[in-house]
Amino acid sequence: MEDLASTGHLYDAVTDKWTMTDQAAEFLYMGTSPLPYMAPAGTRQLLDVSTWLGHDDHFYCVPVFTIAEWRNVETRHTVMNVVRCSANELSDAVLHELAEDATVVLMISSNEASFYTTMRACGDRMLSAHVHMPVILEYHSSEASLENGILDASTDVGGLLVEGLGDAVMLTLRSDDQIDSATSVRTAFGILQAARTRMTKTEYISCPSCGRTLFDLQETTSMIRSHTDHLKGVKIGIMGCIVNGPGEMADADYGYVGSGPDRITLYRGQEIVKRNVPSAHAVQELIGIIRDDERWVER
Repeated sequence: MEDLASTGHLYDAVTDKWTMTDQAAEFLYMGTSPLPYMAPAGTRQLLDVSTWLGHDDHFYCVPVFTIAEWRNVETRHTVMNVVRCSANELSDAVLHELAEDATVVLMISSNEASFYTTMRACGDRMLSAHVHMPVILEYHSSEASLENGILDASTDVGGLLVEGLGDAVMLTLRSDDQIDSATSVRTAFGILQAARTRMTKTEYISCPSCGRTLFDLQETTSMIRSHTDHLKGVKIGIMGCIVNGPGEMADADYGYVGSGPDRITLYRGQEIVKRNVPSAHAVQELIGIIRDDERWVER
């Protein structure tokens, strides 16, 4: 049970209860090895269909088929059937065949050198064929470096989500040649949030800083984060100067912008709410604006 902590599910042996973090995986791909206990509430196990057929739970466990298995196995889930395939397997004929089953969810991967290009071409085929099915983007990093794996996944998978291709992510990152489940889940949620597919945490939009920056950007961002990082779904822009800051934070719900030495201007969206607030009081004034909008919650 302790192993599931890395996926956002925390087990308390004293109370025999599970709790979920805001970034908890909702589907656990178990393949041929089902959990030896009941899965946490709100989650589903994905089992290879050969294992699913022999399992005693055909509702909370969901079968995963190859295309050939989907054609040949008659027993299926009543709500959701995952068809796992590579992008190159999905010809127009196969897409139309699968689209006739409203329960199909595609789990698409690619081993080609360019994951993004191959998957984008697959998405274009689906659009051209007027086929609309939920798509899980399956991405397994081959990078030995965890940092490079995160960068590659963010650009490849994030690029597809920004283009509107894909609804969910199954991501595998490695560290020291071992699967790093915690980083994989955290990165997947980060990609989903950056692509505006799903908001699960506070979003911070910050400028890279330049000669016009009127405060220590990293220190200030860290201070604001320490007070607000529990506000799920709130976007806060932290900008060093009034010149480019408002434009760069156009997507933010609230803005904290340097307007002079030791002076901050606070925004609600693109609207100035308070001008020239002393830096010492600016964070509390920002919290006050969030409270006024009834978006503040206690930790």
